[in-house]
Amino acid sequence: MLKGNTKKLNVQLSDGQIIEFMPEMVHSDLLALTNNQEIINRTERLILVQLSSYTIIKLHELQMIIYKTLDKLRYHKIASKYYNTELS
Repeated sequence: MLKGNTKKLNVQLSDGQIIEFMPEMVHSDLLALTNNQEIINRTERLILVQLSSYTIIKLHELQMIIYKTLDKLRYHKIASKYYNTELS
């Protein structure tokens, strides 16, 4: 029997390797950009809601979700910083 949300998410890396998604990945990416816990928590929650419909996601797509979420929340400077370190 399935309990609660047992659905796991996998991330496909650019070399084709598949790893299990861990929410700490997003947290550490955001922590590298800002120490503001409110920004980190708001962004994380919105990202995790968006990821709930996936069972597998390409790394680049995950990075675009993080970038677009930061931008959508109007954290434009942080979004630019993320883009420049992860996507450019």
